[in-house]
Amino acid sequence: MNQLDLFSEDQPGKTPAPTSPASFRPALADLLPPPAPVTIGNQARRPHQAQRSAPPASRPANRRYLPLQRNPHRAAHDIAEAVEAAWHGAHGGSRIEIPAGVVAALALWPLRGPDAPLAAHWWLDLNDEGFLAALRECWARWWIQRPDLIDRATPLHRWLEDERPERTRMKAVRAVARAALTHGMLHLTSAAPDFGGSCDADVLGAVVTVMRSHGAREALAEIHTPPELSELMARMLITDQPLTPGMKFDDPASGTGGLYRAAAQHMRELGLNPHDFGWAMTDIDPVAAAGAAVNAILWDLGPHVLVVCANTLTEGNPYVRASREWRESHERRDRMVEEATFLARVRRMDAILTGAA
Repeated sequence: MNQLDLFSEDQPGKTPAPTSPASFRPALADLLPPPAPVTIGNQARRPHQAQRSAPPASRPANRRYLPLQRNPHRAAHDIAEAVEAAWHGAHGGSRIEIPAGVVAALALWPLRGPDAPLAAHWWLDLNDEGFLAALRECWARWWIQRPDLIDRATPLHRWLEDERPERTRMKAVRAVARAALTHGMLHLTSAAPDFGGSCDADVLGAVVTVMRSHGAREALAEIHTPPELSELMARMLITDQPLTPGMKFDDPASGTGGLYRAAAQHMRELGLNPHDFGWAMTDIDPVAAAGAAVNAILWDLGPHVLVVCANTLTEGNPYVRASREWRESHERRDRMVEEATFLARVRRMDAILTGAA
């Protein structure tokens, strides 16, 4: 399996974006571009195909490409429903953290901006081995930058530790990726870097909510706050209390962080930078807390983020433990990077000496 060289000295701290393949899947080759302002490159065709003058024929429902809808919250819900149908249709099982983890990795892929949806072709053209390698490399890239958040998101990527997932699970995983990509998820999660991340919708929150059974939600006392209500609450809070850099926010039942999404969005509208504030999130559900950690990256909340999985009614102040875990994550990252860098230099020197001999 080809792995990303995370410790290459050629371009330290940077991961190259995926390049478009030489040919595309027929199911996506002649699709019309999404509506402005999002743009897609010119239609590509295989060398052996003749030039078509008529529009392409309709394709099966599960292979259609759906441009992003105007309402991002509705789009997120539609993506979540498509993911659920794909996962259960492929008999994926009851572990909702696996499809949620696939959606999270696709959303975390480093390619950003209006051309990011072109990566859908690249993802769908990968074979199973390449697909798993890309998922692992995506999580590894972000672990180098934010070990505290990626460690908290472990439930979403732990399943990738299995080098050879069983055939049924792999089929379900690919079905989830196809459903998310062909329903326009990259249009929703690939905001340009100068914006600082996409705060338009909470795709992970929608996926967890849709895939969680009613009984499980009752057992966890899980109540999903509608995004429109979160936006209203955030605007009221920010309006009533003027914000100054250095202030900290604490949500003891954050779920996947929908209230903070709305707050960060409103801050940027006011010309404020979420990086100047502190964000603390707690939830009793490990999958929800993992989703909050990923969303903190997607929404670019900044370096002052603390996510903890705990029951605030019984633990009291879980942030003491979370702060310790934060330090341990960074220390472990620094130690492993140092060891890997040293080993890479030893191997490079050995190659030079062997060539000289």
